[in-house]
Amino acid sequence: MDGLSSGLNNYVDQISKVGGELGPMVVKGMILLIIVLILVKYLGNFLSSILIKAGMPERRASYSVTGMHILVLLIGALVVLNFIGFPAPLLFRVIMVIVMVGIAAFVIAKPYIPKLPLKKGDVVMIGGAMGKVDLISVMYTRLRTFDGKMVYIPNHKVLNDQVVNTSLRPKRRLDIDFYIPYEADVKKVKEIVLEILKESEIVQEKPVPRVVIDKFAPGYMEMKARFWVEKKYALVGRWGLNEKIMARFDEEGITMASPRLDINEVPREQA
Repeated sequence: MDGLSSGLNNYVDQISKVGGELGPMVVKGMILLIIVLILVKYLGNFLSSILIKAGMPERRASYSVTGMHILVLLIGALVVLNFIGFPAPLLFRVIMVIVMVGIAAFVIAKPYIPKLPLKKGDVVMIGGAMGKVDLISVMYTRLRTFDGKMVYIPNHKVLNDQVVNTSLRPKRRLDIDFYIPYEADVKKVKEIVLEILKESEIVQEKPVPRVVIDKFAPGYMEMKARFWVEKKYALVGRWGLNEKIMARFDEEGITMASPRLDINEVPREQA
C-alpha cells in the first residue's frame, strides 16, 4: 500500500509540475486565439466590402473571405501551438503543406463549382418569391421583397429551381392592356396612345412602340400597347402612362369597356 501511495503521489506531483509549467502558456495561447478570432471576423467584413467594390461577384467574394477565415484560423492555431512549445520548423512545414493542398484542391475543383445566375442588386424571382438580391453568402441568398420582407433562399434551391432574372438585359418590354367597345374609333385610339408613348421620357424609341388589337371578345376589343423601357422603370413604368391614357380618353370622349363574363341560361327542358 505504501508503494502504491508513493507512486500515486509522484504521478500527481508530475502532473502538477507539467500543469504549472504549461498552464500559463495555455492560457496565453487561448487569449491569443480569441484575439485572432475577433480580428478575423472584422477583417473578413472589411475584405468582403473591398472585393465587392472592386467588382468581384458577391458569392466569389464570400468564398474568398471564407478561405481567408480558414487560413487565418489555421495559422493562428499553429502559432498558439508554437507558443506553448511545439517546434516552429515543423509547424511551418505543416502550414506550407496545408496551403499547397488547399490551392491544388481549389484549382482542380473550380471548374466544377456551380455559379449562381444572379448578383447583388439584381431583381429576381425564385420559387415564387420576387425581390432584389440583398446578400449572397456561401450557404444562402437573401432577397428584399418590394413589400419590405426578407426572404432567405438556400443556394442549392437557387441552383435547382427556376430563376427569373430581370436585371441582365438593359431594357424591358412592358404591355398595357385596355378594352374598347366596337363602336369606338380604333384609329383615333391608336393615335392617342402612340402619341402618349412617344412623348414619354421613359419609353424607348427602339424597338418602336406599337398599339394593336390583341383579341376580340363579345361586346369589346382587347387592345394592347407594347413598348420598351430601361430596366429601372420595369416595375412602375406603366403606372404614369395608365393615368395619362385615361385622362386623354376622358378628354376625347372615348369610353373604355370593362371585361365581363356572359352567362347564357339554358332552359331546363333543353338541358
